[in-house]
Amino acid sequence: MSQAGPIDDLGDFAAVAKPAPGGTLKEYVAYEHAAGLRAFLAPDETHVWIQEARGVLGCFPLEYGGPLDARFMRHVLRQPGIWMLTYLVAGTESQPANCVDYVCRRPNYHLESLSPRARRDIRRGLRSFQVRLCTWDEVAEHGYPAQADTRARHGRPPPPPDDVRTFVERRRPFPHFEVWGAWDGDALAAWMSVAKVDNWALIEKAPSRTAARRNCPNNALLYAATRHLLVAEGRAFVSNGRSSTLLGVRNRPLHRFKARMGYEPVPRRRAFALHWLLGLVMKPRAAAPAWEALAELLPRVPALRKAAALARLVSGREGAPLAWTKTPKP
Repeated sequence: MSQAGPIDDLGDFAAVAKPAPGGTLKEYVAYEHAAGLRAFLAPDETHVWIQEARGVLGCFPLEYGGPLDARFMRHVLRQPGIWMLTYLVAGTESQPANCVDYVCRRPNYHLESLSPRARRDIRRGLRSFQVRLCTWDEVAEHGYPAQADTRARHGRPPPPPDDVRTFVERRRPFPHFEVWGAWDGDALAAWMSVAKVDNWALIEKAPSRTAARRNCPNNALLYAATRHLLVAEGRAFVSNGRSSTLLGVRNRPLHRFKARMGYEPVPRRRAFALHWLLGLVMKPRAAAPAWEALAELLPRVPALRKAAALARLVSGREGAPLAWTKTPKP
């Protein structure tokens, strides 16, 4: 990777904290283990199965498109407490895409290459906030309000009081992670964590204060981090996650935001490998309506929404899964 140095339009973004050097995929697995999470490095060391939720492992990076070792996957599924593996593949006519993977591969990523609305919102954010790299102590001390506001906007309960501090302490010792912040004086209006692995990077999370959103702190943060990662550090791509396959989730607003910010929305099929016991209750087509009915009857139980979504996906009862992407170009 190249190291082109500071980028003029970002100002002195490294005045307080310096960019993280990053690390290898194998070292990232060591981080997962140190954090108490399940992680299984593939024999060829090209990808890893990491914990997405309790009992659920996902293929990392999301953009991995090489062969998957079926024998190794069966080995992972035989481990205690592992119920499901999930990964992205290309859609087909019989098994169409059901989610969107957001990735930016622009080596010359720049403000002028984005849409007029994106340029307007980024400039507003850069004018309104000091956008820079943060120390972990700063995020531990000032990051909770943005986290709490973001969960509230998504209809979720408040995070535990030590939620952000726990997040920080798990990442602080490792060279893979850095955090960007949009500051309004001494208030952290928004922050964004980045993981750097091999020659690519992943946007982990980007919480923001609700009252600050009118001045576009997330736009400024995503632009600054993406431009630095692709241009100054010369990384091959930046991954910005995938759309949700849960029932009732409004994917469209986030889809439009990421597309405006220069992230290509790549249609992919979210596929699953299930423990045989889980397959018995999820794969039959007759099971999906029952799970959906339970989720509607008990809407405050997130596990039922996840179960209903999984049953719908693995049983083939998806209908038009990406209909929400059929909107005018941003």
